[in-house]
Amino acid sequence: MIGIVTNNPPLEAVIARELLMQLIENSNLDIKINQAVDILRLMNLTWPDNDTKKSVEEKVAEFYEDLPGKICYCLYQNKDLVGYAESIPVVIKIENSWLKVLGLGGLNVHPDWRGKGYGREIVEAVFIRIDNNEYPFCLFQTGIPYFYEKLGCKVIENKFINSSNQEDPFTNPFWDEYAMIYHATAKWPIGTVDLRREGF
Repeated sequence: MIGIVTNNPPLEAVIARELLMQLIENSNLDIKINQAVDILRLMNLTWPDNDTKKSVEEKVAEFYEDLPGKICYCLYQNKDLVGYAESIPVVIKIENSWLKVLGLGGLNVHPDWRGKGYGREIVEAVFIRIDNNEYPFCLFQTGIPYFYEKLGCKVIENKFINSSNQEDPFTNPFWDEYAMIYHATAKWPIGTVDLRREGF
């Protein structure tokens, strides 16, 4: 059985499957050190971390310091972490208007568990916050748009900049080829998007 467990009762839900999905808010307070290590190891399977100068302890510390307001979505098979994603509240600027959106990042499923619909389960748990009108959009980058299009997302064509990058503010802070939003039927503004931070 998949259960979504959160310290925010209105988000509680139960979905029939064979895994336990645990939704943990405020990761810097709720994620235990051993869980953070497991998350970093899982992410390393998809995005190898070649930084050998930093210790595991330093990388764990960065995990807690990174992205204030981050919510972690951890998918477990028994006690083994097999999937992960994070959502981040972000205030962006589009031309002369400010917009608070929910960012999605770090979606990752262990190679042994891919192709079973678990990535979809994690993403849909994030998108619930859009469906519940907590945010007007979920914004993210990806190299596999077709996966997200099946979940009701669409590619957007805006130019992205990062005004907080003092060396090169006009470089795209996203590194993947596509920027997308959920929901596909939402009216997304045109114009240059200032992410005002590094990509996620």
